[in-house]
Amino acid sequence: MMPEIYLDNNATTHLSDSVRAALRDAIEQDLGNPSSAHRSGEKARREIVSARDSVAALVGASPEHLIFGSGATELNYWVLTHAIRQSTHPHLVTTEVEHSCVLETAALLEATGVRVTRLPVGRDGRINIEQLLRTIEHGTSLVSIQWVNNETGVIQPVDEIGEICSAKGVQFHCDAAQACGKIEIDFSESGIDYLTLSAHKMHGPSGIGGLCVKNRNALTPLLRGGSQEHGLRPGTENLLGIIGFGAAARDRTSSLEEACDFTTRLRDRFEALVLEAIPHVVINGTTKYRVCNSTNLMFPGLDGAAMVALLDRAGVRCSQSSACTSSRPEPSYVLRAMGLSEEEAFASVRFSFSNQNTMAEAEAAAAKVISVFERLSCFEGRQTAFEKLHGAVNHEV
Repeated sequence: MMPEIYLDNNATTHLSDSVRAALRDAIEQDLGNPSSAHRSGEKARREIVSARDSVAALVGASPEHLIFGSGATELNYWVLTHAIRQSTHPHLVTTEVEHSCVLETAALLEATGVRVTRLPVGRDGRINIEQLLRTIEHGTSLVSIQWVNNETGVIQPVDEIGEICSAKGVQFHCDAAQACGKIEIDFSESGIDYLTLSAHKMHGPSGIGGLCVKNRNALTPLLRGGSQEHGLRPGTENLLGIIGFGAAARDRTSSLEEACDFTTRLRDRFEALVLEAIPHVVINGTTKYRVCNSTNLMFPGLDGAAMVALLDRAGVRCSQSSACTSSRPEPSYVLRAMGLSEEEAFASVRFSFSNQNTMAEAEAAAAKVISVFERLSCFEGRQTAFEKLHGAVNHEV
């Protein structure tokens, strides 16, 4: 079997060894329901407290400000649908390149009468701060802008956004699913009111995420029927998920700088080899403000879906867009919002690294990309020649 080179870490990451060990240990303990009064319940509660402390420490939050949920999609929905309704005339400001869960929730709110402003981005993938300033009004309820884009890795000016929102008295929600574990975060000192996290983007388990909230009173309960998570997110806790999230957070807290430096070297080496062999390849989005592990490459004139399929057969796992939208036969809305044509968006492929990759894998992946590109280019050239000949024959007939 051909060895796998997994470069789709923005979609999900593989569990780390320490997370696997923590999950095995938890399973073997046969922990009880954390709400139970007996000793098995008490052991489970201690595990949740420990995990909450670890995740909060990773993002510079106080543990009491962290609420566990099923993941960033659920928690983003919660913030947008509940926090914004505290206003009499709600107004949501977001961008055109948010994750689909935010954009679809914004559309849902808009259909119920909430006014929604979607900020455009430039070719670099970033918003214009001056335009944000002009957009925020006296009645603006919430600004929701992601920290790192899931397709391009572009970093938004979150510190400036937070300062603007704080000065204007507007709540700021930041989807940090792609930032947590890749960027140093200090929630307590930031201008962010709501910060959403996802464990499976940083070698934790799927189905668990976190919401850091400055003022819990600004949220109404997501569900009803229990006192878990301060009564705001009731239901028996995903104990194994929370334990795994805590282990992943401890891993990254102890190695954040090292992991970021390493994935940057992997990504840069991969890019350098590809660009040296194929000089007209374009990196989508700014390279100045970009998270350490991501690159989105546009191969002019080629079918990106064909490239992803051929690379998959060659053992390289990559994607064209967000895993939540990649099955749709449409060009990336993120790249289209950045000004790429439909053809350019279809010709683009996302590669995302993790600290589980190696330099040998980065170099081997680049070689396979170059080989697939040459194969597709030859095919496209033959196809174009055939179409010209076919057209000439038809014209003569």
